[in-house]
Amino acid sequence: MQPPSTPASSASFNGQPQGVKAVMLQLAVRLGLTAVAVPVALAVTLLLYPVWSWLERTTGIESVGHSGPADWCYLAVWAPMAAALLLPPLWRLVLALWRGVEGPANTPH
Repeated sequence: MQPPSTPASSASFNGQPQGVKAVMLQLAVRLGLTAVAVPVALAVTLLLYPVWSWLERTTGIESVGHSGPADWCYLAVWAPMAAALLLPPLWRLVLALWRGVEGPANTPH
């Protein structure tokens, strides 16, 4: 007969490995921050207008037009911002799930 487990000693929470709930919450917060990063990325892209003009002059890649930087310029600024915000919690989530599947509690003795 097994002793009853307490919530602090259980290896899972609602079927999920410990730590997954905290990582999922952090991931949700980071997703919100990526949405907030859109206006910041727009401002940074406009501030980089001289860089986009130089890039167009030196490479011939269409970067600026009469209405401002090209669409890809905005994406080139926002994508690294979003990746910097999202990749750390995603990596922790993968590690938490991996440990839950192949962690010390599930290894044979």
